[in-house]
Amino acid sequence: MRTCNSLFLAIACGSALYHAQLGYAKEVEVTKEWQLLGEDDTIPAGMHVRMDMTTGEKWVKLQDENEEAPEGHMAAAVLQQDGSVTLLETPPTDDNDKNNNQDETRNYDYDMMHRTLSKLPDEEKENFGGLPELPNTSGEKIILTSKEREAFEKRMAEIWEKRQAELKELQAYSVDLPEILKERIKRIRAYLEDPETHLNEMRLDEEPPAGIVTHLVSVLQDLEFQLTDVDMARDFHTMGGWELLVSLVSEDAHVPDNKSISKLSRNTEAKIRSIQAHAAWAIGTAVKNTGEFYPFAVEKVTIAGSGKTTAIDTLIEVFSKEYKDTNTWEVRTLLAKTVYGIGALLRGNRMAQSHVCKSGALKSLSDKFRLLSSGGFTAGNIKLLQRLLSLTGDIVSDVELHGEESVQETNEKIIESFTGRDWCDSTGNVLLSDSFLPVQLQETLLQTIPILSPHCDWSEQSVPFKESITGIQKDWQDRKDEFDPEHLQEMQGMAEAAINSLESQKS
Repeated sequence: MRTCNSLFLAIACGSALYHAQLGYAKEVEVTKEWQLLGEDDTIPAGMHVRMDMTTGEKWVKLQDENEEAPEGHMAAAVLQQDGSVTLLETPPTDDNDKNNNQDETRNYDYDMMHRTLSKLPDEEKENFGGLPELPNTSGEKIILTSKEREAFEKRMAEIWEKRQAELKELQAYSVDLPEILKERIKRIRAYLEDPETHLNEMRLDEEPPAGIVTHLVSVLQDLEFQLTDVDMARDFHTMGGWELLVSLVSEDAHVPDNKSISKLSRNTEAKIRSIQAHAAWAIGTAVKNTGEFYPFAVEKVTIAGSGKTTAIDTLIEVFSKEYKDTNTWEVRTLLAKTVYGIGALLRGNRMAQSHVCKSGALKSLSDKFRLLSSGGFTAGNIKLLQRLLSLTGDIVSDVELHGEESVQETNEKIIESFTGRDWCDSTGNVLLSDSFLPVQLQETLLQTIPILSPHCDWSEQSVPFKESITGIQKDWQDRKDEFDPEHLQEMQGMAEAAINSLESQKS
């Protein structure tokens, strides 16, 4: 069952028609009588659909223009063959009805409305500012003064009308939305079949209208948003979109076999880097913090020109590559998005962690860490260093705290791989750097050192390490007016913990 935290998130959650195509729901046998639809029931195109604006329930029957509307506040629509919905406005029958519609609140059953809306999840009630309380209640009878009743009814009418508008928008949009994944997959496949033509037509400097996708980068930006929903991410994989998305991260998918990306124009290369970056971003978002999707990281996919690989191997390969100009916006964005994707696929994912230890991908990642930590620090690689430090610290501490005893050998191998010489030396290089380190990087560094200390041989560097940390502490103290006192105290505690961990190293 699709779960949504708000009405508008429910819009992004898809429709029953779409789930029927994936085999998740049953199709209702529609008759000439109104039938109440279950949450995941689906219907053929061309049916007459009504939605109860009070409860959100949907009813369906064969089209018959002569029927009378069911009781309740209903919105009518017809499901078309292309999956779209056409709302049917029911005109007033006479002038009196028109006048009544202009002041519809006079016919509201406010107490029923309150009972109905009170059953909504708390987060949805918060969206419209909460429900007004029913004062002076006695048993089942509600006793209100005329002023209290007037205020109560006015507020309930405001909430009710807002809720009706939202439900009507949901009804009009929900059947169209599931087609979005199909459309996004179709656009990616079309690009992969003829990247040269699409790259020539792509205009990244043109801002597409709000809510409209044009070139492939805008398609991927929208897809990344869609994949924030767990069910949409699952459906995207089920429909075969995962392999196509991973393909976009690889350079080989963008150039013919007889060419290399370095031979392309600067403008074309920038477009490819942007596509790679946004594909990596979408991959990370789809898998992040969702254990069900951890196998996606190591699932075998076939990329034209590269053969079989995996998402995590492809991300690490792209991140670890040497680029001729790392200061361009496109390359900096690519590195930032790929390291985000790598972290999303590795954190908490023993399967992926074990895989990169065996495949050699982790060696490429640690080599990149060493390279970044040894060169002059720039605004771009400082952020990358912070993310790599955070990643290794998170993985080692997680395995130590939550590693299952039944796979102890695997756990030890993961820790050993993420605390190898390259990781330890690179961490030391950052600490001993003469470059100015931003406070956020300093904090991440000092949080990581105690985690790695039991596994890294830093005995020979213990004294300069502690001197460097003491210098950081002094700098913080000299600038204490720039920090919140509680935060400064926490930072000083991190520094002390790092020093203590170094002192416990064997000489």
